Amino acid sequence: MCAGVFSMLGLDVAAKWLLATYDLGQLVMLRCLFSVALILLYAWYRAEPGALRTGRPLWHALRSLIMAGSMFAFFYALPRMPLADVLVLAFAAPLIVTALSWPLLGERVGLWRWVAVLAGFAGVLVVLRPGAGLIEPAALFALGGAFLYALLSLSARRLSDTESALALSLYLFPAPMLISVPMALGSWVAPQPLDWLLFAACGFFGGLAFVFMTSAFRHAPAAMLVPFEYTGLVWAAGAGYLIWGEVPGLSTWLGGALIMASGLFILYRETRVHRAQPQADFPLQESVVPTAGRPDRGRRDAGGLG
Repeated sequence: MCAGVFSMLGLDVAAKWLLATYDLGQLVMLRCLFSVALILLYAWYRAEPGALRTGRPLWHALRSLIMAGSMFAFFYALPRMPLADVLVLAFAAPLIVTALSWPLLGERVGLWRWVAVLAGFAGVLVVLRPGAGLIEPAALFALGGAFLYALLSLSARRLSDTESALALSLYLFPAPMLISVPMALGSWVAPQPLDWLLFAACGFFGGLAFVFMTSAFRHAPAAMLVPFEYTGLVWAAGAGYLIWGEVPGLSTWLGGALIMASGLFILYRETRVHRAQPQADFPLQESVVPTAGRPDRGRRDAGGLG
């Protein structure tokens, strides 16, 4: 799990570095191409090409459009905000999933989980600091990306009984690829050799996180693994300081602590109320959580940051 979170941080660091030189559309297009290639290679290695078949193309098309919005929103925010701040706002996604699971899925949300959701959103306000002046547009994009990511998680719950892990992951990419191609061609900058490696790293780290986290969820319950995801904040703060000289403010740490505590409490309540089906919706990875006893079906997608 830690290796998977670290891989997603590698994606974000490479993307933030590249966005200082290259257009957003070019980054999205090349990131998608490398990720699709890696997922297809993984399907071939696992000898599961049949897992890519689907009988619900319209649902996948909708999820791909949502993925495009989430990816563009996060990548827009990355070069305009400290890396740790973007990550903290991404942590709000599980709170949004919980808040929307009742109106969209009809799932009962108890009083204590509603309290945790409200406390988590209070943490979001601490990070945004609305009283300090105008809220930065980049912060709203990051929060919007978390909201769209939450919709990806919720939609995956509706598809998990019939769609495989690989299908839920692969079919996220057609819409962002189609949208980014004309943008990339209109502002194409020939990458330097080292930058080609960074573009490949974006796709490689995203796909590698999928492999690591899928393996983690096959061998341990979600309640054991989720706390390790929040180590990403420490690594993001360290990477931001060492590479860009970013120092997270007090509001980032306080708001992040509130958001993370709320997310962990929601997970605790989920495992108490639904022990047979613990919730696992995470803001950092593009992973799929296997349901116990069903290795190829009934998996939950967790979307992805960028």
